[in-house]
Amino acid sequence: MDTIQMLISFFILAVAHANTGNVTVTTSETTEYGPVTIVLDNLAQIAVNVSDETSTQLQAKLERTAQDLTGNIEVITATGMQQLSDALHATNELFLANPNCNSDWNLDEFTANVTEQLTACTVNLTTAITSFSSEGKQIVNNVQTYVQQIAELPSFCHLISSETVDLSFAGGTNCFMRRITEINQNMSLALHEASLLLVGTRQRGLKQVEQAEDCTNKLVAQINEFLSNERANCA
Repeated sequence: MDTIQMLISFFILAVAHANTGNVTVTTSETTEYGPVTIVLDNLAQIAVNVSDETSTQLQAKLERTAQDLTGNIEVITATGMQQLSDALHATNELFLANPNCNSDWNLDEFTANVTEQLTACTVNLTTAITSFSSEGKQIVNNVQTYVQQIAELPSFCHLISSETVDLSFAGGTNCFMRRITEINQNMSLALHEASLLLVGTRQRGLKQVEQAEDCTNKLVAQINEFLSNERANCA
């Protein structure tokens, strides 16, 4: 949010110039936010553009992280099934040729059961993704709320000035300065929270991927051994 800090600094200079310069800024116009001073409206619009872009970038990072983690789940499960494919095919061919070996054998049911067990290996990772997405969505909502507050700031300050019978440039600028600083602080905290969430999720995600891969490898070995024994008993 360094850009907004720069806007605040520029805003201070604008106020100083308006109060001490040879030309006093008093022009106002009507926009979607109501009658507002042009300087305030322009600064608010710049801040909105900057903040909105920040919100968009944040949402993209959160979505990309969730997609990467989801992709890990798909790869782990697909790899496990691939490692079992030859054994499943060989066992199925043997049992079809020798139905007396295992009259209850059903390839589809067995495959579904294996898939369910493989999915169980990634349950912690799935839970982490759900939690991450929920927390990330809340942070993005908060940031977007702050963006909206900035957009409404000119009309808000105009209303406050009207209620206090202070329609001077100084009255509006004091309100704007105070509120945009507060909003900027809140947005900075939200972005810091998002940064911690991203870093923490990536670190935990790596560990959970390793655990899921270890679980999958052990499960594949057990199923391969089971199928090997089944084929041996049918020979």
